[in-house]
Amino acid sequence: MEQSAVSAAANMPTFIRGLLPWHRRMLVMGRMHPVASVRSTAISPLSCTVTFSIRHFCTLLFIALLACAAAAAQPAPIPATSAQLELIARATEHELQALESPVPFRYQERLEWPWGSETRSVIETSEGRADRIVQFADEPLSSEQQSKQERRLKKLLSDHDAVKNELQDQKAETQRRIRMVKAFPRAFFFDFVGRENGLLRFEFRPNPEFSPKDRETQMYRGMEGKVWLEPVHERIVQVQGKLVKDVSFGWGIFGHLNKGGIYEISQTQLSPGIWRITTLNVDVKGRMFFLNSFRFVRRESNSHFRAVSASLTYPAAVQTLLAAPLLPEKNHVSSPPAPAHSPDQHHSAR
Repeated sequence: MEQSAVSAAANMPTFIRGLLPWHRRMLVMGRMHPVASVRSTAISPLSCTVTFSIRHFCTLLFIALLACAAAAAQPAPIPATSAQLELIARATEHELQALESPVPFRYQERLEWPWGSETRSVIETSEGRADRIVQFADEPLSSEQQSKQERRLKKLLSDHDAVKNELQDQKAETQRRIRMVKAFPRAFFFDFVGRENGLLRFEFRPNPEFSPKDRETQMYRGMEGKVWLEPVHERIVQVQGKLVKDVSFGWGIFGHLNKGGIYEISQTQLSPGIWRITTLNVDVKGRMFFLNSFRFVRRESNSHFRAVSASLTYPAAVQTLLAAPLLPEKNHVSSPPAPAHSPDQHHSAR
């Protein structure tokens, strides 16, 4: 609707230039032949075309004005109050604590990559997580694939360097997530939108004064989106971010991320005070250095969480997966539950 109005407005000068000569001819005809001119305008196809064009333009203009009026009637975003900003900061701190001292679980992890999907059985320990692939492309593993997974797990039981490398990679990934969470309140301006199903919804946009110190948070300079907070337990329930402009690394020398990339994450309360990430979606395109283009896609879905003993060791977790991997199940947990208490009990968020 708006595009039609804009198109008509853009073509209006051409329309008027074409219309004026017709008026001049009809006025001349009227002075020379008053009666003839009236009859000719009554039946002239040209006159009918002009009349239809004017009506069509007026209709489009009226529709465009209605659309503008409707847009103006929508409430403007309300900057978050100091109490709401403090709530966001506290929720961020709670997420950092959960990342730094996670409660161990056994669960099912499904990952989608550009080439397909894989489902893993995961067991967490205080030292790190052990995992075993149990499906490729939602199909059971072949005997050869099963053997490959068993050899990998046996190596983790006997090769100290293999375990060290595995756990170092996990710690590096955790540190990347910690840096992104820690920078979140400082990287954006927040506007309060309202309440949705007991959650507080905010929209965020880049803070031009934010100066990222690491590669993970560089994308924040071009990201806008929405965030939902649970105000009773003060937890971040969901984040939906989108790159609205290109983001360069190292003045563009090292590369950039293209406009249009997405970053989405959501988590669920498993038990009072215990929250875990259930969905993580990343889809970004860009360029590294001057030549190499890339696209990184990762869709993660976690479900069927089962508590495990905090005293469980990493070798014991590997042995458990080697003996009996957790087979894939259906009915993934994909959406966060409603808060356990009424959000109205939390006054500082108002």
